[in-house]
Amino acid sequence: MGWRSSALRPLPGLLLLLPLSLPRALREAHCPEPCSCPPDGALRCPGPRAGLTRLSLTYLPVKVIPSQAFRGLNEVVKIEISQSDSLEKIEANAFDNLLNLSEILIQNTKNLLYIEPGAFTSLPRLKYLSICNTGIRKLPDVTKIFSSEFNFILEICDNLHITTIPGNAFQGMNNESITLKLYGNGFEEIQSHAFNGTTLISLELKQNAHLEKMHNGAFRGVTGPSILDISSTKLQSLPSYGLESIQTLIATSSYSLKKLPSREKFTNLLDATLTYPSHCCAFRNLPTREQNFSFSIFENFSKQCENTARKPNDEMLLLHGALSVAHCFS
Repeated sequence: MGWRSSALRPLPGLLLLLPLSLPRALREAHCPEPCSCPPDGALRCPGPRAGLTRLSLTYLPVKVIPSQAFRGLNEVVKIEISQSDSLEKIEANAFDNLLNLSEILIQNTKNLLYIEPGAFTSLPRLKYLSICNTGIRKLPDVTKIFSSEFNFILEICDNLHITTIPGNAFQGMNNESITLKLYGNGFEEIQSHAFNGTTLISLELKQNAHLEKMHNGAFRGVTGPSILDISSTKLQSLPSYGLESIQTLIATSSYSLKKLPSREKFTNLLDATLTYPSHCCAFRNLPTREQNFSFSIFENFSKQCENTARKPNDEMLLLHGALSVAHCFS
């Protein structure tokens, strides 16, 4: 009898191994209340839900976030969707009329191919929207957010299949100032009036390795930006229009940018970090009353303007007054 009892007893080691044999997504998937997350189905998180302020949805097994998916969750301030290999589509009005929502993060969802126009609508307190490392082919429609928050931050990053920033892409997103972090994407072109209707504090276009063209009218209809970063792009030229507001220009590892617009376009430039000494030469011949240079450094720098093929030596051109400091690398 004792032998039979031990033979039927489950092996402890086998019990420990069984959960580990399941796919990672199934082991770590969590569908928090009040949501339902049917595999290969549609996410539903109906409200109201008193006291629920944050919603973290990781390793979702669903394929779709449908219209009105979060309807009634009026106390939620942050929604995070991440690490899902199943999610393919976010429908129009998915994030709609959530009056206290301040942060949306959609990250590491490589099979997410479609974010329908109008997916983000009437979100007056939204401060931060991040859409990174997805499979989407078009820049998401953010024109119906209508946020009233100061210094709204939009982060679009590591979306390798988005090739174009179209005209009026950010109009209606926010009626105050905004920061655009648009880095590491598949951008090839920025069209005319791309930033129309915005007040830009900072525009980060760095690490868009395929970005070659920025239309001459890209900054038409925009106030700003104060900071422009085009580092590690293939831009061959900057627009000649709309550079007056730039106070900080960053263009490191911008090897295709052989020539900058005339110095008269940069009426408020204070700080520049550039790739070639020839970039800084545009500011060499400013009238004396505008220069106020440290002349010993300036004379040494002037000689470099004739030679852009040397090895980098981290020479620094110090300028005081209108232009405070420019780092020029060969």
